[in-house]
Amino acid sequence: MYGDSYHSLSEILNHPKSYSFLFLLFLILLKPLASALTLGAGGDGGVFAPSIVAGAFLGLTFALFCNTFFGTSLIYVNFVLVGAAATLSASIYAPLTALFLVCNLAPNGYVLFFPVLLGCWASQNLARRIIPYNVYSYDIKS
Repeated sequence: MYGDSYHSLSEILNHPKSYSFLFLLFLILLKPLASALTLGAGGDGGVFAPSIVAGAFLGLTFALFCNTFFGTSLIYVNFVLVGAAATLSASIYAPLTALFLVCNLAPNGYVLFFPVLLGCWASQNLARRIIPYNVYSYDIKS
């Protein structure tokens, strides 16, 4: 939970089957909560890294769940990239920014251009329907 958590993401990607679903779900919920508490307390928490990491954990958990219980052979990195981009897009309402940032995270990330674009677009539209503002467009009137 300390820092940007990219190091823990690479560790989990190297050994995905050694972690339980409960632990991964705990990380998916705890990272945004820790970032929100840090920002609310006046600290430097950021939006980009926590969104990318929580989405990557979500994509990895989905792929691991499908591979374990449905007998599929999904590629973990693909779902990590789509999950990271979709979560970032939903957080900042900027699907193209999320698309290009996440596609640059992996070598040959642009091979997944259209699946990542679809995930970004869908998550941004769903997020706008739930809450019509994001962290950058919210106007506090005192």
